[in-house]
Amino acid sequence: MKLSMTSLDIMVCVRELKNAIGDRVENVYEVDGSIVLRLHSREGGRKDLVIQPGCRVHLTTRVYRAPKQPTSFAMLLRKHLENAEISDVSQPDFERIVEISFAAGEGRVLIAELFGEGNIILCDSQKNIIQPYRIATWKHRSLKAGVPYLYPPGTGVDPFGLDADGLREKLKDAPDIVRGLAVNLGLGGPLAEEVCARAEVSKGVKPGELSEKELEAVLGALKGLLSAEPAPCIIYEGDKPVDFAPLDFKTHLGQKVKRFSSFNETLDEYFSTVAVMAASERRRKEYEKKVAGLLKRQQEQQQQFGELYQRSSEAKRKADLIAIHHLQINEARKMLDRLRRSKGWEGALEALQRSKEAGESWAQLIKSVDFKTGKMEVELAGQTIELDPRASAFENSARYYREYRELAEKAVGARTALEATERELEALRAGAPEVKVSPPPKRRTPKWFEHHRWFISSDGHLVIGGRDAKGNAEIIEKHMDPNDLYLHAEIIGAPHVVVKSAGKEIPETTIIEAAEFAAMHSRAWREGLGILDVYWAKPDQVSKKAPSGTYLPKGSYTIQGKRNLLKVPVRAAVGVMALDGENVVVCGPKSAVQKHAKVFVEIYPGPVKKSELARQIQVKFKIAGFDVPVDEIERVLPPGTGEIRE
Repeated sequence: MKLSMTSLDIMVCVRELKNAIGDRVENVYEVDGSIVLRLHSREGGRKDLVIQPGCRVHLTTRVYRAPKQPTSFAMLLRKHLENAEISDVSQPDFERIVEISFAAGEGRVLIAELFGEGNIILCDSQKNIIQPYRIATWKHRSLKAGVPYLYPPGTGVDPFGLDADGLREKLKDAPDIVRGLAVNLGLGGPLAEEVCARAEVSKGVKPGELSEKELEAVLGALKGLLSAEPAPCIIYEGDKPVDFAPLDFKTHLGQKVKRFSSFNETLDEYFSTVAVMAASERRRKEYEKKVAGLLKRQQEQQQQFGELYQRSSEAKRKADLIAIHHLQINEARKMLDRLRRSKGWEGALEALQRSKEAGESWAQLIKSVDFKTGKMEVELAGQTIELDPRASAFENSARYYREYRELAEKAVGARTALEATERELEALRAGAPEVKVSPPPKRRTPKWFEHHRWFISSDGHLVIGGRDAKGNAEIIEKHMDPNDLYLHAEIIGAPHVVVKSAGKEIPETTIIEAAEFAAMHSRAWREGLGILDVYWAKPDQVSKKAPSGTYLPKGSYTIQGKRNLLKVPVRAAVGVMALDGENVVVCGPKSAVQKHAKVFVEIYPGPVKKSELARQIQVKFKIAGFDVPVDEIERVLPPGTGEIRE
């Protein structure tokens, strides 16, 4: 399975990423070891660029949830790149490196190394390192703050400017043509094999054995690949994706493929699926490891319980037998002690043996005696029991009873622990996780009006407002139709607002809601005003022509004829409503948001910073069962600070 991008992959991807030149960085996150740059497109809307060191760089439509606490590297990138505009995307010398340049202050360069373990390095415009993702040092270069960024030793080959003589020179020391292309030219195995396939040259042939015609065929195949029209696809074995390619490869003939309109889309689909497969495999292994650990513990506890139970049972049986035969045991002890006193140890043992041979009952009971250790073995009911000949039968019996109780208590504890393990194992198996993991959901393609400020009135009319000068111009010149209504707040620093009629009469309730919308997104909110005048007019009253003898600034309009004034409160409501079957965050008048939203909160101008206010609203949405990204909430909020009012 292919796990990282080749030089060719990077070349095609970078060509597509040049379309992101002019996009601005809105935010930066680190998610599972990958850096995600959230970009605001020049055309409006958002796109995310994911960078995984040693693996991939591409645009993604997947929704990556921002972590609650950003990492230090993500915070550093935010500090240097927030609001910075992408000025260039490049691949130096066909290497597995992507450089993204930003027009931010004195300029910044973000370098993604996609070989080996990989790295992400933030540099200034002169490529002096500000901070790498991970610090590393080799013989030839160091990646640490304060030193110039140096490229790793490369092949020194420019495949675009390579001629036949240069190719032969580079391949001459290789054991065969395919390894020469893969290693000496740095093409990698799959691309080297594809060059051989297109040139119709055996990949095992030695470079010195190539004819001039074959060498020219190899060079032509290489140049053809580098200039070929992209045909991105994912290659499958069964239902499992195993490879991706930016072009049609001969080596993939006969295999199942899925085609895409762009290579970035291909990379997004492939790596999202591979990440899911890896997560599924990781989850499966973690589950199996837990089960194996519990099974091992269960086996050990079963063995421990069995041994304790057996030993406690034996101790109780010995204690019972000693108690039952206490008279015979005490008689044998006395006889033995009398012999020891009168004859000594050796004499007592000889006398014991003669008594055994004579068939005396007390001697038959004794199996062995060791006066040195003070131990005596007797045989009772076919069981050998060790006694202390200096202690009475009842004292010996009591000792075995004590041993029995101690072992029995330990056995009970072992049994309790075993039952707990069995319950844990049963619960683990009952709640076995789905091995299949879903990839991050794809970001919904926004509707055209979501690039602007918007809400749906309580009567069902779409109301839109500009976010900036460009958006204001679009709303007036592209989206305002003759039967719509135009609104604007009587304050400098307010959006142009249009109510879309959709062929229906616009009721007074919608006009009042649109007026509130115009007021909440104006400078009045930032200044903490409570009430504001807003006027409405017909589209044919809106003109870009300045009155005679006056000057009209760029992006401004005049109203000809009567202005219909409304006095409205400066307040807002933020809610979660369904759009195309998905939850979206909307900000508008309370009456409209309340009508369409599943949950909402009221906000007013206040002292809380916009970012903190968004987090407070997010918490309330979560309590109500709706988990939405905090940046989506912050995006719809009015300008400036505010507060929630219950």
